Amino acid sequence: MPINESSFKYEIEKLQGSRIKVNVEVDAKEREQSLERAYKNLVKRYQVPGFRKGYTPRPVLEKYLGSEAFEDEAIRIVARDILNMILKNEKLTPLQDPYFDLLPEGWKENENLKFSIVIEIPPEFKLGNYKGFSIKREKIEVSEEEVDRVIEQIELQLSKLNSVEDGSVEKGDVVYLEREKEDGTQLPPLWFTLNGQMLPDLEEKLIGMKVGEEKIIEVDFPEDFYEKEIAGQTLPLKWRVKKIWRYEKPDEETFLQKVNANSLEEFRERVKESIREERERLEKDRLFAEILDKILETTELDPPLSYVHYLAENILKEFLSELNKKGLNLEDYLAQRGINRDEFVNNVIEDARRRIKIEMILDKIAEVENIDVSEEEVENVIKEIAENEGKDYKEIRRELEREGTINTLKRNMLREKVREFLIKENVVEEE
Repeated sequence: MPINESSFKYEIEKLQGSRIKVNVEVDAKEREQSLERAYKNLVKRYQVPGFRKGYTPRPVLEKYLGSEAFEDEAIRIVARDILNMILKNEKLTPLQDPYFDLLPEGWKENENLKFSIVIEIPPEFKLGNYKGFSIKREKIEVSEEEVDRVIEQIELQLSKLNSVEDGSVEKGDVVYLEREKEDGTQLPPLWFTLNGQMLPDLEEKLIGMKVGEEKIIEVDFPEDFYEKEIAGQTLPLKWRVKKIWRYEKPDEETFLQKVNANSLEEFRERVKESIREERERLEKDRLFAEILDKILETTELDPPLSYVHYLAENILKEFLSELNKKGLNLEDYLAQRGINRDEFVNNVIEDARRRIKIEMILDKIAEVENIDVSEEEVENVIKEIAENEGKDYKEIRRELEREGTINTLKRNMLREKVREFLIKENVVEEE
């Protein structure tokens, strides 16, 4: 028989991370009935020598297992009963199994039982303002000079790199340089492209030098220079040109064939449109980020702690994997950034918390604004994926079902719809 609801009382305390702590006190008069229920459970699980399983008398079983085992079982039974009553009375739906904080001394005779239950629940939050921010969209422009630079880079990628035996360094060349300090210390050799990007002052002084020629040149190395031991320093070094390579660009006909264009004018327009599309994408990202910042300012939301920790673990695993690909470890990264491990972990947790808050806000806006994704829209996207990958639609559908990612696809489509909705409601065109 379950515990009588009038035999216990409880108080609810709010905790961080969408959790509550329920402090419970059970009347001492419930102890004996709970011990009897414990006996009925335990007698089915344990067999005492000389008795058939399930028929051991209570005094014998209690002596065999010990009074603490009976008390522990009684407490578990009562705690589970009370949890179910509280969930029903308070209309709570746990996000994961609740945690019972049971006192170690057990349930002593003639004493009330006290314990706590920590329950993680879906957060109820007040959605802040999400319309009418009047954020200005920046005008997207692409200059002819920018198109020229992109085409020049494409030309270089399609060019042959030829060794220069006679002649001197010219702008655009690739050079292999040896370096030496004033005290004779050799620095690692440097591969260097004279494109005006890394060390423009050095480039000017290298132009005109021949293979085998050396010259003392004072260089201001920027603070973010990749060689940390000389970054931020001004050093006079002896520079020696060991090799020179020069790009041989393709002729116009070959170039147009390789880029699949009928004319340079057509290709310029394609490049221009590509730059514009990329800038529009970045501008949309900027607008959306600004909108989210404003929504977060007025939205009271404490996301579930288990969700935060789960996402933080995944963020950390992905980050460490990327570091490993670059041949770095976490200690090196922390030293470069000047932060300790605790600060780094806290940053990861805050990043996870923000991401989850954003996801929950977007889902809430979708609910409030009746934004949804139809099955037809999902099917159309799957067909588009199949077409892009040159595969059969049914094959792609089976892959998504096998991997369990159709719901993820639908959720991503829904959030993209909400994103478009928020941009439409909050962005004004620049005059």
